Parts: sequence; C-alpha cells; structure tokens
Amino acid sequence: MRDLTAPRARRIARPDAVLRGEEAGAGPTVLLLHAGGERRQVWKPVIDVLVAAGFRCVAFDQRGHGDSDGSPRALAPCAHDVAAMLRAEPPGCVVVGASLGGLAAIAALGDPAVRTKAAGLVLVDVVPGLDPRRVRRFLAAGGMLDAHTEIVDDILAHVPQLRQTTAELDLPVLLVRGGSGSPVTDDDAGELLRLAPHTTVTRIRDAGHLIARDQPVALAETIAAVTADWPARALLRAACAGQAAHPDGALLDHLQRVHELVASWGGSRRTRLAALCHAAYGTDGFPRALLPLDRRARLRTAIGDEAEALVYRYAACDRSKTYARLGATPLPLTDRFTGEVVVLAGADLTDFAVLTIANELDVARTASLTPEARREIRALVAALAGYVPDVAARALADACLL
Repeated sequence: MRDLTAPRARRIARPDAVLRGEEAGAGPTVLLLHAGGERRQVWKPVIDVLVAAGFRCVAFDQRGHGDSDGSPRALAPCAHDVAAMLRAEPPGCVVVGASLGGLAAIAALGDPAVRTKAAGLVLVDVVPGLDPRRVRRFLAAGGMLDAHTEIVDDILAHVPQLRQTTAELDLPVLLVRGGSGSPVTDDDAGELLRLAPHTTVTRIRDAGHLIARDQPVALAETIAAVTADWPARALLRAACAGQAAHPDGALLDHLQRVHELVASWGGSRRTRLAALCHAAYGTDGFPRALLPLDRRARLRTAIGDEAEALVYRYAACDRSKTYARLGATPLPLTDRFTGEVVVLAGADLTDFAVLTIANELDVARTASLTPEARREIRALVAALAGYVPDVAARALADACLL
C-alpha cells in the first residue's frame, strides 16, 4: 500500500516556467504558497501537522525560487501560476498564501473560473491594502528591497485591484497575523474586515512576519481548526443545498444545525464533517440526494475517506430492518442500496449513533410533528442509548422530546 504521508513529486509546465513541488497526505486539499525569498520546504513542519490531522497538502516552489525556474518580476505571472496550480487540483481547495503567496492567490482568485476551485483563502501575515511606504520601509530594514524592487513596485501598483478582488470574494477568509515583528497593523486587519466582513482574524504573537518559519505548529493548528469544514461547505454550495427543501426548512440549515449539535457534544472531526454532509446521498427518510453514488470520490476529497464512509453508511441504512436490531453489539446494518448486511462496531457504531441522534433531535426541534412522531423519535433515541449513553441522555432531556 502506498504511504500517503510520504512526499510525492509534482510538476506543472507553464509557458515560461516549470513549477516543481510536492504533495503529501490524503483528504481535503490545502495548497501552500510560500513568501518571497522562501522555498516550499518552509512548509514541511506545517505539512506534518496538517497531514496528521487528515489533510492533503500541496506545496510548490514559486517561479524563480528553489527548484522552479522562471522570473518573479511581476505579480501577474505569479498569479497565473497559482491559477494553474488550482486548475490541477480537485474542487474545494483551501488556499494558504504567505506574503507574496497570499497576494498572488488573491490576484488568481479574481478569475471567477479559478475561484470555483477554492473553498477559502488563508492569508498569512499579508493584506491586500498594502501601504507603499510601510512596505518599502519593512523590506529595506530586512535588506530585501534592492533585490526585489521591480516586483514590489508592480505589486504596489496592483493594490486597488487586489482590494477590489478581495471585496468580491464569496469565500471564507482567514487572516493569520504575526506578533510584534509583523508589518500588518490593527488598521490593516480592520480594513480587511471592511472589505470582506466574513473574514476571521487571529494572531500568533510569538511569530514575526514569516509565521511558517517562526511558529509552524501553531500556524498549522490554526489552519486545521478554522478551515476544517471549508471544503465541505464549498461542496454544499456547489450542490445547491441552500435551495433544497427539507421537512424543517432549507436542507443546508438542517445540515448546519446537525453539525453544530454534534460539535456541542464533543463529536470527533470525522463525525462533525459527516454531520455537515450526512444527507449528501439522501437517506431512507429523505430521498433527495445532493450527489449521486457514482460521485463518492467528490465527497471524499471534501471530507476525507473516513467521514465519507460514515456518510455512506448513514445514507445506506435501511431503517426498518436496521432499527429492529438496535441494542445489538455489534449492530447488523442493512444497506438499502445493495441489500448487503454489514456489521457496525467500535467507533463506527458510536459515530453512527451520534449522527442518528443529532439528526432526529434537530427534526424534533424544528419540524411540525404529531405527538406520535415525537414518541417514535424518543423511542429511537432510547434504543440508541446503549451505544452512546451520555449523548442519548442529553437528547432525551431536551424539551422537544419530553
């Protein structure tokens, strides 16, 4: 079996450059774009943490850096390179850009066709509204201005366009600021929030401008925590979950509430992601599918193999046959798609029970139900209590089931 944690070489041929990089891991994709003067290796400790957390990471040397050739004298070629990187990835990619990498990412996302490939943007100590004098002063203090005057001047000339593109982004944005050594000020962060009110701003105070070098583990943990569900939400947007009807309102609202319930119960990352997408293939009680079963690979790229397997089991559950066996350990589950009987045990069984309870509790809270339907939900939760007693107890104490 191939070791997915080991780096695999990547190569993209551009008209005037060859970009070389690596990928590692499996799961939702994170594209890592380094700062000017750096190389892709700066991301290695970040990648180690993200891969362990269930992400697939891709990092290239930008043109004119490391193993990539070409000239980085202007912003446009760098942005076109980022666009090429995104076109080579599956939809739902989290784009992480540090300094030059972040600015190139913003410029690339100005193309609506490229933007459809991204789930969100992480800016690492960089903002689109650069102050020319402060930028030149910061670079001169680090001895970097003379060697990069041409591209610096070009980037500063594109500040109005970068600001406009940022204001038009319909994607989640995360700004990770450094500490006292960062050139990004509170005013800069405030302007970004005005441009893109959906931005999340956080700070790693023990880092300077090059956060990936100074505090890679803290940076990786921040990226993992904030962006974990971005690819899943991108998939739901593309599948028009917000326009799909559900017995208790819009399907997307129901999915988000079930996700929040599972999170409030301390559910695992796998269960939280599965909760957000649990109706992707439809269910025995809700036949409308957002994805056909022959596109399971699309969901795997958004939430990872383990979470997708849970979504499939939940969707495939033949409720009349399976619920009749509740209380058995392990639990025989009848697959309504294939007729096969599979056995759920261990984490698979507890995660299935948590997801089932969360779904039913949200329906009981929000849908217009008869007293008999509420009694049936209460009986179902009670039957699942042997698998997850604490979660079942909390659900049974909810006013909607009393």
